[in-house]
Amino acid sequence: MVYEAGDVGARTMLSKAKEFGFTYIDFNAWRSGDPTAMSRGDRQEIVRLFQDLGLRSSQLLMINTREVASSDAQIRTKVQDYMKACADFQLELGGRQVLICWGAGVYEAGVSREQTWLLSVEAVREFADWCSDKGIIVEMELDPHVYFVLNNLNEIVKMLEAVDLPNLFPNIDIGHLCITREAPKALEKIGSRILHAHISETDTFEHTNSIIGRGRADFPAYVRKLQELGIEANCRKAGVPAVVDIEMGEPGRHVDDPDRWVRESLECLKNRLPDLRP
Repeated sequence: MVYEAGDVGARTMLSKAKEFGFTYIDFNAWRSGDPTAMSRGDRQEIVRLFQDLGLRSSQLLMINTREVASSDAQIRTKVQDYMKACADFQLELGGRQVLICWGAGVYEAGVSREQTWLLSVEAVREFADWCSDKGIIVEMELDPHVYFVLNNLNEIVKMLEAVDLPNLFPNIDIGHLCITREAPKALEKIGSRILHAHISETDTFEHTNSIIGRGRADFPAYVRKLQELGIEANCRKAGVPAVVDIEMGEPGRHVDDPDRWVRESLECLKNRLPDLRP
């Protein structure tokens, strides 16, 4: 997202990722990366770039899912159509993992929390069930504010139990957990289900998604806990690569120099998590 937030499109982003030595890319289905806004030729070009550059799509982030639990049925259908297009595109890219963003929906003003919760469960179940026949893994993450349906790890556990499908998994965003004050130990309640994580920054009150190392996220402690809980074994069992993504940039916030953000973040990670590699 750091390149889209810097007004640099998906094609250039992929070339830059190769230059920096990355193999795995979490691809953002947003702006120039939104498959519903691409022509068939555009989609084929992105697929060719992945192949030619030797990149792998480790996760596709479905950014336009904020209204997945809307009380308006037409809006919910539109979001479902978007997610299905994203899932199909991830398969074209050679990946299997897709992420429902924004805490699986927001609690609307004037709509009961109970109704919104049921709509969120229904939407996640419908999509995960549709994905199951295609071998697609659906992931969801909490968003750390009161108006999001999934706003802490306990809500993640409840959603896993309510949907009860084997291809639904939690995604761990470290910056988000710093805001919700959930320490690495809290991951133990879902440790056997974790396949993927994001390293992101925070000032402990909002997810700034700034340059890694510029905030207060204790990401080494969370990564060590993920390793202790067996994330690599979980991924082997699921048949996917064990990837911890670097997440920078935020919709609506301009990034002045994406290359510098990536370069400085990699330097920080090299010093604080030397075992990780791009």
